[in-house]
Amino acid sequence: MKRWWPSVSRWWLSIKRWWHSLTGRLSLMATLVLLVFLAVLSGVLEKAYRTSLDEAKARELQLHIYTLLAVAEPDGDGLQLPLNLREQRFNQPDSGLIGAVMDARGRVIWRSQSALSLPNFSALPLPLPLRQGQEVYAEIRLPDLETPYSSFRQGIVWGLDNPRQFTFVILEDAGPLYAQVKQFSDTLWRWLGIGALALIAVQLLVLRWGLAPLRGVTRALKQMQQGGADTLQGDFPRELVPLTDNLNLLIENERRQREKTRHTLGDLAHSLKTPLAVLKGLDVDKDPEVAQAALVEQVQRMDSIISYQLKRAVATSPKSILRGVKVQPLVEKILTALDKVYRGKSVDAELLCDDSVLFYGDEGDLMEMLGNLLDNGYKYGGGRLLIKAANTEDHRGLEILVSDNGPGLTEPQWRKVVQRGVRADQQQQGQGIGLAVVVDIVESYHGEIGIVPADTRGEDDLGGLSLYIRL
Repeated sequence: MKRWWPSVSRWWLSIKRWWHSLTGRLSLMATLVLLVFLAVLSGVLEKAYRTSLDEAKARELQLHIYTLLAVAEPDGDGLQLPLNLREQRFNQPDSGLIGAVMDARGRVIWRSQSALSLPNFSALPLPLPLRQGQEVYAEIRLPDLETPYSSFRQGIVWGLDNPRQFTFVILEDAGPLYAQVKQFSDTLWRWLGIGALALIAVQLLVLRWGLAPLRGVTRALKQMQQGGADTLQGDFPRELVPLTDNLNLLIENERRQREKTRHTLGDLAHSLKTPLAVLKGLDVDKDPEVAQAALVEQVQRMDSIISYQLKRAVATSPKSILRGVKVQPLVEKILTALDKVYRGKSVDAELLCDDSVLFYGDEGDLMEMLGNLLDNGYKYGGGRLLIKAANTEDHRGLEILVSDNGPGLTEPQWRKVVQRGVRADQQQQGQGIGLAVVVDIVESYHGEIGIVPADTRGEDDLGGLSLYIRL
């Protein structure tokens, strides 16, 4: 037992792994469906074949009745048929073909010589006589015989002046018919079995070929985990492109988030060096008032630095697999909040955005981005504000335009504000921090932000700052 038990265990583990794989499950279900289909198909074909044989046999037995009618002669209240008939099987005992005639009361008044092998033929459980024109094909079983007989009965009325009713009966051994059906069934199942094996083999090949892209994704993931590549690389089919693109996006976002956290910590440490150095150099005993003023100033500066760096750190990365966020209600919510904050300042804000415009990303990012831009418009604008938002042609990107009638920014001032490496300790509280966070969010979505040149603004020109964002 110890010798073969490891082999059984490995075999069982292989079956379990195969069952938990897509190939195993699809193969099993497809095989079951195929077998059920073949079983139903074989049953239908056998039924159709047997029906066609029965119809042919019924017509054949009816022809024998017509043969008997052709040689029958009236004899009193009965009929007389020749001793020897043209169909030799009627004349031979045990030939398997029997003819008989019954009167209106169901008595057998004539039977062929082939019925001599059945001494009690008159006592056979033959059905009741039929009326004129009735035809019945059926299968009956005779006593002491294993195989059934095919029977065809037809009602006949003989004579015009004194019509008499008869029922002609033809019986034929159904053994050859059953043998023919069995031969057809064996041949059918043999070829269906061969076809099933061929289809299963083709099915396995098709499944292996069809699932090859998934194995390619698995290989790409393993290669990436082993350091061979930074992203999922390969020629993937159209159905898997959204999956691989989202995986690459998540991988890139995770990498960017790590870099962002590392840069933020470095910037925070560097930015706090100067305020901490100033605090260390304060001489409280020499000039308490100056020291207190400097302390308050440096604490406020450190608070500004920490606020800025925290905003940069919490700015999330894009997640294209999220559901779309409606832009219009979110902008209206921000405008309503800003109207309450700046209730003493009358601002005419115009929003041009359809209800169908969507942002495929984190709602918090969109709220932070638009909140900072619109807050600047309320704070530094001259009382008029224009917001336009629309999706790109592929309905995945988003374009935003924010214009005001304030003093605006020159191109050099804008480049200085968004320049990478400008630290928070070079900025005052409430000046530039919001735009820097907006730039970080836009970059995290691989977008772009900039000033719209005055000569290209057209009807959107309010005379102040006009910013565009493309995500």
